[in-house]
Amino acid sequence: MHGMPVPRPDPPTAVRYFEHSTEHLAPHERREYWRDTMLNRSDANFSADATRHNFSASAHGYVGSAAELRYGTLDVGVLRRDAARCRRDGGDEILLTALISAGDRVRYLDDGGELSVPAGKFLLTDMAVPFALEIGRFPSINFRLPRTSVIRAVGEFPKRQSGRLLPAAPLSSLLFEQMVRYAEAMPAMDDAAREVAMDATADFALAVLRMETRNAAWHDESVWPGLWAAARRFIARHLDRADLNPDIVARALHCSRSQLYRLFARHGTTVMDHIREARLRRSRDMLADPACRLPIAEVASLCGMDDPSAFSRAFRQRFGCSPVDVRRQARQVSP
Repeated sequence: MHGMPVPRPDPPTAVRYFEHSTEHLAPHERREYWRDTMLNRSDANFSADATRHNFSASAHGYVGSAAELRYGTLDVGVLRRDAARCRRDGGDEILLTALISAGDRVRYLDDGGELSVPAGKFLLTDMAVPFALEIGRFPSINFRLPRTSVIRAVGEFPKRQSGRLLPAAPLSSLLFEQMVRYAEAMPAMDDAAREVAMDATADFALAVLRMETRNAAWHDESVWPGLWAAARRFIARHLDRADLNPDIVARALHCSRSQLYRLFARHGTTVMDHIREARLRRSRDMLADPACRLPIAEVASLCGMDDPSAFSRAFRQRFGCSPVDVRRQARQVSP
């Protein structure tokens, strides 16, 4: 077998129902085979474990008239689409990807930063936008919709929606359950049943996208000034939360973390730098108020900084004096 070429099936786009497995291949041929079939729309870099050990993978799916579904287990490392790749193949698809389970962090990265992708939530990806996806050996669903179908359903699809997690709303959760059940039942169906189920799933997915894009506060750049004001207001109201971070702010504003990064970058800062500056300014204002009798450690805690030593260092670095100096000066000038 090692001396003979291994017959390779056509790529999934040439068939309706397909099943792929590396089990019939020699170990040294498996990664290339998987690149040519299931990973043929991205550039794949395999993980160190997949290189050192016996790589194996399997998947099945269906190419329907309305969409395409792939269901299987990735064991890759990094999937990447750079600008040249996007130009070369046109990027005419919008993807909904959902991890069935994940034992470690999965990350989506683009020019706006990175986004952690949990199991059970849909990641929205525009194949015309460069990105990288760091992923381990996790089962996942990949649902591909033609761009033309998405545009008909929701209007022009802005590139800035790529790299966004759909909210864990009841409708999105139902769509996730439907896709998983459809994928699991698919091998036992005939093509007529698969096509009916695919059409229904595609209609459902487009309806969810239509609702989510209409509800997204950041859908139109004309509302970005209001979104900026809302972000600063939310941060100001929750400075006492020591766990305040970009994920919490993004969820509150119903936008992706990468979109939030872009919003703050437009104003020459980052989310965490803004939070840190707001905390230090509020603590200085409190300490400079002669009426404030709270211990310095409590002032720091009310501003989301629970480590007194770290607070003092950051305060001195920012203002050139210690919290004690500010309080002492305030009490000296008070009547």
